[in-house]
Amino acid sequence: MAITNTRLTTTGSTTVFSAANGQAITVIYLTNTTATPVSANVYAIDGGVGASASNMIYSQIALTANDTYVISTEKLILENTDTITVAANIADCVTVTVSSINI
Repeated sequence: MAITNTRLTTTGSTTVFSAANGQAITVIYLTNTTATPVSANVYAIDGGVGASASNMIYSQIALTANDTYVISTEKLILENTDTITVAANIADCVTVTVSSINI
């Protein structure tokens, strides 16, 4: 199992996980480490395509001050070059942790 941690330093879509081969995402944590409320969108992107409404899997996740949102009910199976990206409405508030396993 592997852990990837990414701080969202901009409000643009940031890649938080890139699949190297067949991998499964077991859990994603979105943590607001500030006292400022923030929201985030999560995208599952088929290799090489940009983040858009057509690949958004979570929309406007509300994170209150010092809150964590856990995505763990469904597992995502990714092929080589597939990515998970996240965009927050305020920079430097959210850390994303992705746990994955090779399949």
